[in-house]
Amino acid sequence: MQVNARAAQPRRRLEYKWIVAMVVIIAVFMSILDQTIVNIAIPRLQIAFGADIHSVQWVLTAYILTLGVVTPTSAFFSDRLGIKRFYLISLVLFTFGSALCGLAWSLPVLIFFRILQGIGGAALFPLSITMLFREFPPQERGAAMGFFGIPALLAPALGPTLGGYLVTFAGWQLIFYINVPIGIIAFILATLFLHEARPQTGTTFDFLGFIFVAIGLGLVLYALSSASTDGWGSTTVIGCLAGGLLSLAIFVAVELILVNRGGQPLLDLRLFANGPFTTSIIAGLFVVFSLFGGLFLFPIYLQNLRGLSAFESGLVLLPQALASMVSVIIGGRLVDRIGVRAVMIPGLLILGVATWELSSITLYSPYWWLQAMLVLRGIALGLTVQPLTVFGLSEVKPRQLAQASSMNTVMRSVSSSLGIAVLATLVQSQTKVHFARLAEQVTASSQLGQLLPRLQALFVARGAGQAAAQSAALQVVSRLVQRQSFVLAIQDAFLVTVVIIGLAIIAVLFVRGSRRKPATIPEAAPAATGVPAEEGESSTPAFAMVE
Repeated sequence: MQVNARAAQPRRRLEYKWIVAMVVIIAVFMSILDQTIVNIAIPRLQIAFGADIHSVQWVLTAYILTLGVVTPTSAFFSDRLGIKRFYLISLVLFTFGSALCGLAWSLPVLIFFRILQGIGGAALFPLSITMLFREFPPQERGAAMGFFGIPALLAPALGPTLGGYLVTFAGWQLIFYINVPIGIIAFILATLFLHEARPQTGTTFDFLGFIFVAIGLGLVLYALSSASTDGWGSTTVIGCLAGGLLSLAIFVAVELILVNRGGQPLLDLRLFANGPFTTSIIAGLFVVFSLFGGLFLFPIYLQNLRGLSAFESGLVLLPQALASMVSVIIGGRLVDRIGVRAVMIPGLLILGVATWELSSITLYSPYWWLQAMLVLRGIALGLTVQPLTVFGLSEVKPRQLAQASSMNTVMRSVSSSLGIAVLATLVQSQTKVHFARLAEQVTASSQLGQLLPRLQALFVARGAGQAAAQSAALQVVSRLVQRQSFVLAIQDAFLVTVVIIGLAIIAVLFVRGSRRKPATIPEAAPAATGVPAEEGESSTPAFAMVE
């Protein structure tokens, strides 16, 4: 009876799927934190290397381009080497590249090391999602992505705070060195706790497809990165966009021909025949544009218009991170119970309300109001981004998970880059428009016109000559007009984002389906058709969402 009683007691060991979740979020947090923490250090890098903004911008651009080029290869190498082995190799490359970045003695060397770092970081996000979806049954993937979403959403918000602190009170090298201990811990935990999936033998690398997708994505991402500085009408941007889109079109043709001949494509475009996957990609373009395209506006507003330091602006953004951390957990659990659309629509509505309110932002908006709007945006982050990933990969077969997650990562990178490029260009162009309009309104009867003689009198009282006082007063008024023009342009950018959010809501309305109850048969049992389940594939019915 004692033996039976012991046998009846359930084991209290942590399930392997949750071990996987806890291990992979470390690397994901590290890679995403790196992308945001470097942004805040650009001015310091300019001083350190004595370079202009266009040269230092390559520290960011080179990394983004490398991610876009290398990410499509993740599926092949994970199949060929085994997902754990390739994950460990990626961790080593990223961590080693981070250490080398901190040792860089010149700007070209730093850019080269950033490319090496990007080669390692490109696969971390898609591989982590693949491992999660291999281990969690369909009806639990919402909770898994909610857990996974903590670092994915917390890192972008913490990046400016941590980066601002390190740049303000320490050396720029620490923004790269901080990855080293995290990478070592992630490598040790992955080595000890992750299981290897059986590599596929006989896989061949699609060199032709890789060449065209690498050129295509590289040119498109470079064009989007350059649009904010060179303008959409520049020869560089138009030429790169045209060349990139042509290369991607050739890539699609090459992949389809390869599939029809029974070959192994770099990216299996047949995934777009999967309704949920295609719908999530289309909706994701608008959602990611709306969310991440507007994130860059806040540091500009806080530092350039409100005069805060990098560290102070990071602290203002911190409540958004905390709100997203809570909402992503709640959103993940709600997805498993009521479905994606029922979670995402409220999330997008919250985002729309907050963005609409931010379209009335001024030079004197109280910080408590701004933080309240940021908290609403943080809540929307948790209720939109991760649930869409769950829906997109819900009916993807295990053998296609690596390809699907890689494609999802690439599309997210392109849409976030597009959002930043579009809004940055809009702010620049609208600033000029508003400046010209406001300058025409500076008359003797206007408030600024009445301010001119007072300022001139003040400068004269301080000992300046008449001509010098007049010039100084005009400069002060010009700066005031410039600042007001800038904030009006930011208002326009938020209004455009509201329109994009409306398109995102329309796209999410096409997220359909009904959620099925988990199967009661054991996962190891063969499917009802008599065909054995694929390795790593649960016999649980495919996860579909409640309308």
